[in-house]
Parts: sequence; structure tokens; C-alpha cells
Amino acid sequence: AVVSTQSTGEYLEKWKRKKKEVNAEKKRFNSELTAKKREITEAQGMAEQRCPRVDTRRSAKDLEQQIRNMELRIQQGSSSSVNVDDITRRFHDAKTKFEEIQTMVKKMKKFSRDLQQILEEREGRYFRFRKEISKRINYFFIMNLSQRGYTGKLHVDHDKKLLEMQLNVDTSGASQDTHDVRSLSGGERSFSTVCFICSLWNLMESPFRCLDEFDVFMDLMNRKVAMKLLVEHAVQNQQRRQYILFTPQDMSHFNKKFKNMKIMQLEAPERSNDDE
Repeated sequence: AVVSTQSTGEYLEKWKRKKKEVNAEKKRFNSELTAKKREITEAQGMAEQRCPRVDTRRSAKDLEQQIRNMELRIQQGSSSSVNVDDITRRFHDAKTKFEEIQTMVKKMKKFSRDLQQILEEREGRYFRFRKEISKRINYFFIMNLSQRGYTGKLHVDHDKKLLEMQLNVDTSGASQDTHDVRSLSGGERSFSTVCFICSLWNLMESPFRCLDEFDVFMDLMNRKVAMKLLVEHAVQNQQRRQYILFTPQDMSHFNKKFKNMKIMQLEAPERSNDDE
């Protein structure tokens, strides 16, 4: 078979033209694709200016339906008698009030934290002060007992709110064991009570101190040491305090030893024959 050279040339020219048309169409589609991408990017930028992007699995159809519903509601609101300016004003007022309350809440939280810190610091100082008071009262108690030759100690349990008093009344020093005050005689308990009260007085600022018949159950030696302890304590602190001691014993011999000490002795009550 013989193929015409002219036919072959026309065939090639035809496909070259077709190729140019396809390339032109491809170029046009690429230009449109670039333009659409640019439009999408600009639309996304404008949307993100209004609100952040929200990831969702809802279809475009559902979203379009929601948009139409919202637009319908907006149209219904616009056609009603609602004043848009009034709603806007009320919104800004509510927002301002909310911000004020939010600021107030932040200040109150900071104030609460500051108060909590102050409370913890004061509580720490209180516990340290309480511990120091317990040490000092025990020290004064030991010193007061030593004037009679006794030894002992005080144990304060703040958690259980208990005070334990231990004494050793053996003046010979043969025994170092301490005993609970309940095992002591009445005079020894009374003397230890006076020592404890004087220890408390060293840590108190009360202007008046009164004791009534504190030496009733004491023997002569304990009574003498206790009276001397009380009177000397009163003389040392007489500038800021007044001491009033009631006792059925004779106190006239103290009047000559200490100044600013006044003894008031009551007359013995008259007893009738019926009382006898």
C-alpha cells in the first residue's frame, strides 16, 4: 500500500493542533484552580477573623442547613419589634459587669491567699510561743521546788490538753525517782501547788493575785518555805501587781522583814455557849 505524503502531513498537523488545544485547556484549568485556591485561602482567613476554626465531622449539607436556620432566625428577629441598639447596649453593660465581677473575684482570691499565708505564719508563731511557755513554766517550777529541796518536773501535753506533775520529795538525795502528786501527802501537794502557781505568775500579766488558805494542809516546814516563796515573789513584782493572801496562820513576823506589806488580822469570832 502506498501512503500519501500529503495525507501524513495533514494528520500530524491535526494532532499538533489538538495538542495545543489540550495544553491551552490545561493551562486554563490550572489558572482557575489557582484562583479557587486563593479564594478558599482568603475565605478561610476572613472566617478565622470572626472565630477560630472548628473541627467537625458534620457534612457540608448539615452545616448549610444550620446556616439557613440561623439566617432565618436573624431575619425573624430583624422583622420583630426588638431594638438592636438596646440589645447591644445591654450586652455591653452585662459584659462590663461581668469583667468587674471577674476582677473582684481575682482580688478576693489573692486576698484569701494572703490571709491564709498570714494565718499559717501566726499559727507557727503561736506553736513556738506555746512551746517556749511550757519550757519556762517547767524551769520556774523546778526552781521553786528547789527552795524546799524537792525535785520534779512538769509535762504539758497540748494535744491531749493534759498537765502532768512529777515530784521527788526525798530531800536526802537517796532516791531520784519522781512520783505523781496523787501519791504525796496533803502538805506536799499543797506546797507543789504553790510552786506551780508561782510559776504561772511569772508568765502572767494580771495586776491582782489572790490565794485563799493555801497552807491549810501543810506542815510547819512546807508552810514556812511556801510563805517565804510567795512573799518574796510578791516583793519582787510589787511595782506592777498587788498580792492578796488569806491564811489562818500568824503573819506578823513578815511585817518586819518586807516593806510595802500590810497585814490585816481579823478578830476571832465570838462563839456562844450553844456553839460549844
